[in-house]
Amino acid sequence: MKNKFLVACLISLLSVTSIYAYTGPKTDDKGYTAVIRSFIDSHMNGNYKELSKILDGNYTLKIPRGNKVIQQSKSSLVDAMKKEAGTQQNCQSNYEVLAKSDALVIARVDFSYHDSIQHNYLVLEKDDAQEWKITQVCKMFEDLETPAGSNGAVTAKN
Repeated sequence: MKNKFLVACLISLLSVTSIYAYTGPKTDDKGYTAVIRSFIDSHMNGNYKELSKILDGNYTLKIPRGNKVIQQSKSSLVDAMKKEAGTQQNCQSNYEVLAKSDALVIARVDFSYHDSIQHNYLVLEKDDAQEWKITQVCKMFEDLETPAGSNGAVTAKN
């Protein structure tokens, strides 16, 4: 009788432990997806304060111009946005996570305007406090206007 009672207690204890130990699949609503959404919101609404919170201190923006790459730091980007605070962008946004790990995420954020698309390739990393921050953005532009005399194909101009 003692053995049956002991076995029943052990099985109950293991069952309860396993129920509480498994918390289900991981969700990242307050992690990198929130940072990506904040990036989109700050761009769409000219919110430099929100942008400043999600950028890493060593953040770099890279934009190709001809055969050169222009770089902009966090402080110069935030200062430029301050001058145009509250400016609303007339575009649609969309994003896609291209690659992710526990410490690094690469995502593409697109802002679609009437005749062009702005592609932003974001690199997000966890900082020392294990918070997601954007460390780099590479901004590329795609012109959607169809050149005169073309067969209707959409091409990108360099």
